[in-house]
Amino acid sequence: MRDYDEITSFLGTWGPFQKLVFFSLAFSILPNGLVGIYIVFVGDTPPHECLVPEESNISESWRNVSIPLVVQDGLVKRSSCSRYSLDQLRNFSLLNYVPDVDVNVSQIQQESCLDGWKYSKDIYQSTIVTEWDLVCENEYKEPLASSIYFLGVLVGTFISGQLSDRCLLLPTPHHTTQANR
Repeated sequence: MRDYDEITSFLGTWGPFQKLVFFSLAFSILPNGLVGIYIVFVGDTPPHECLVPEESNISESWRNVSIPLVVQDGLVKRSSCSRYSLDQLRNFSLLNYVPDVDVNVSQIQQESCLDGWKYSKDIYQSTIVTEWDLVCENEYKEPLASSIYFLGVLVGTFISGQLSDRCLLLPTPHHTTQANR
């Protein structure tokens, strides 16, 4: 088996030109890594819950219990994908019933987030998830968008690689000089 130093001896020593080429190529790779991890930030899902519109004519006490509590990861949290029926809450509120005194709130029918969601802005002002409501029944669309993007990167890599190889192999125009005539 041949020695590595013998095989690579034609490259020469590690001089200023090799350093310049190496660091130029290394620096040009950084943006590629940033493009690859962008989805971590723009595709993050902030805490959210169903929106209860201000004009729903529900008292503050009923508004406070309008989102069911669920156990998630061992913690009791407000549900992200359902709320109690606003029509029923409105009726109880108009009758001046008190939640969990006159009415067992957990027995009220639940519905999906018909009016959209309210997102926490503690970390992000906006993400693709908050812009297009990619939560609950639409949650699958966020990883689908990432998969389609990276499929495009894969196809683009093959196409651009083939194009660059073909451009290198194109014949160059022949220049005639006075001496060749």
